[in-house]
Amino acid sequence: MTISESAVRWRLRRTDMGLRLARVRAFGTERFTWADLLRVSLGRAEVYALYFPSRFDLPVDAAAAESLRVFGEATSFKTSVDFWDPHDEYFSQALALFGLRHPPALVLATGLQSLEPESPDVSVADLSDRLYCISFADQSVLAERERMAKAVNIAHEILLRCDSREIAGYIRMRKFKALLDAVGHGAGVVREELIKLHPKFGLPGGFSVELG
Repeated sequence: MTISESAVRWRLRRTDMGLRLARVRAFGTERFTWADLLRVSLGRAEVYALYFPSRFDLPVDAAAAESLRVFGEATSFKTSVDFWDPHDEYFSQALALFGLRHPPALVLATGLQSLEPESPDVSVADLSDRLYCISFADQSVLAERERMAKAVNIAHEILLRCDSREIAGYIRMRKFKALLDAVGHGAGVVREELIKLHPKFGLPGGFSVELG
């Protein structure tokens, strides 16, 4: 997002083809993030998964979509799966919100249902230090069903079982070893397996660290 777009706010639209962005002008200088955009969807889930297709209808898109639909049907209603509409004129801006450079990409984010806030009136801003996402953009991971399953299952368990404030803090401070130790201890993840999947851990606002 450029400085000239600092006052731009977005809202989410659902179409038959998937999600789209709609621009909303607003005053203020606070940066709009994916947590702001997805606050309703995050509020209904423990884990939220979102796939950005290549825009070229590649085999990877069909393989990833099929894998995610199977995954969504095999999980509880607290795990949500969505797809971005490749026809969205603001497709690139949507990618940028997650710190992604190009599609295809898969993002799994912290759902607010997993955070158990002390007050039912707590906002996304109040929980910003506990929100993070894990993304995958390696086509060899997304296209191969077995590797895709491993990536999604590992990310899903990290988001559910690890201390979200601790993970977000390590991402913010770029403490790679501590991050790997935390996911290994909290979710039983073997660090070598995770690194081979080339995940990117990101925070609302676009800041991210890439492993592998």
